[in-house]
Amino acid sequence: MRIREPKTTALVFNTGKMVITGAKSEQLARLAARKYARIIQKLGFPEVRFLDFKIQNLVGSCDVKFPIRLEGLAYEHDDYSSVCQS
Repeated sequence: MRIREPKTTALVFNTGKMVITGAKSEQLARLAARKYARIIQKLGFPEVRFLDFKIQNLVGSCDVKFPIRLEGLAYEHDDYSSVCQS
């Protein structure tokens, strides 16, 4: 399931649990989870409740502003990496 604001995706499981991805902050993740719960209520599940919200994973990213030759890096530092040939 996806919503546009905040731009997120939810995996909805038959156990009643949801996993929200794509939020830029904890507050936006919480808002998205509430919106998904409300949507599911409106789809005919009035017993749905917003409970036990928790953050379980954070991901960081950066741009180093130059290309990285991955194959050369893997060969130079083979103790810490592997090369997959296709």
